[in-house]
Amino acid sequence: MGVIKNFSLVVVSLIADLWFGIVRKPEFYDNHAVTTTKRGYVLFVTLAAIIAVGTALWLCFRIY
Repeated sequence: MGVIKNFSLVVVSLIADLWFGIVRKPEFYDNHAVTTTKRGYVLFVTLAAIIAVGTALWLCFRIY
């Protein structure tokens, strides 16, 4: 459950960074992207980035 909570928090923060320009320190993402393996970390970060960028693009296309 903690991984899902951290994943959601990271995705929402990335969307806010992309959409509103609210910048968080990189340490915030490092603290919330904690996994036990390097492969899990890469998967976590990749999925979060894909979802965040996809959502920001979707919002842009919906507005403009």
